[in-house]
Amino acid sequence: MEINRIGRNPATDPSRSRGSQISVHNGTVYFAATPDRPFDPGASASEQTRQMLKRVDERLALAGSDKSMILAAHVMISDMRHFAEMNGVWDEWVDQQSPPVRACGACDLGSPDMKVEIIITAAVK
Repeated sequence: MEINRIGRNPATDPSRSRGSQISVHNGTVYFAATPDRPFDPGASASEQTRQMLKRVDERLALAGSDKSMILAAHVMISDMRHFAEMNGVWDEWVDQQSPPVRACGACDLGSPDMKVEIIITAAVK
C-alpha cells in the first residue's frame, strides 16, 4: 500500500530529515503540530494553542481533510496549569458536530518555550 509523505522536518544536519510533517496511508492522515517557531516564551498557552490549531487546519487541508474528520487528538502540555487555558481555545475550535476522541497530559516538550503540542489522526475526505 502506498504511503504519501508531505513535507519534511529538518534534522540538525540540514542535509537530513528528522521526519515527515504529514503521513497519509489507507485513507488516514497522521501528523503532529506545534505553535509557531521560534517558540515565544512570552506567549500565553492560549496563544500557542491558537497557533498550533491553525497549523492543524493547514495540515489537514494539505492532506485532503478537515477538523470534522479528526478521529483522535493527543494533546501534550508542558504544565497542567495550562489545561483550562488550552481547553478554552480548543472548545471554540473543535467541530461540535464531530468531536474527536481526545486525551491530554502534561510532559516535557521538545523546547522549554513550547507550552502545547498535538498529535492528530484523521480520516481523509
